[in-house]
Amino acid sequence: MNNSFKALITGLIILTASCGEPGNVPKQYIGKDEMSRILVDMTLADAYGNEVSAETLRLPDSLRQEKIKILYKQVLDLHHVSVKDFMTSYNWYEMHPDRLKDVFEKVQADIDMRRNKLGNPSDENAPVMFRLKSFFPHADKAFLVHTSDTVRPFIKRQP
Repeated sequence: MNNSFKALITGLIILTASCGEPGNVPKQYIGKDEMSRILVDMTLADAYGNEVSAETLRLPDSLRQEKIKILYKQVLDLHHVSVKDFMTSYNWYEMHPDRLKDVFEKVQADIDMRRNKLGNPSDENAPVMFRLKSFFPHADKAFLVHTSDTVRPFIKRQP
């Protein structure tokens, strides 16, 4: 009788400890909102790194990936998160697919909102700069005007 009572109490304690709210993330890991913001910024950094290196110069994949890793580190620094904390949290999310799905849904919603805010480049209501870039991808201004001297950046300014 005494052993079965101890087993029952132990089982109840384990059951109570293992039950938590299903959507919560333990405090030692990055929360869903912060993780989704980090992943949005990483997605944008990845797109930027791939697009810029494809447009400006042809880089080998290894160099392009190193450049993107630097951008990822800058994103983590921007969010005041260490690489170790991010990887620990990301591994925890991978072990809990329901919570990872919630994070990725937030990421997708944020990216969709940003894409919808930009609009369609061929739409006549889109901003002029956005429409211009669809025809001239390297144009920064609607009119090309000479604004700076090419020698000036190399001349040291005197205080």
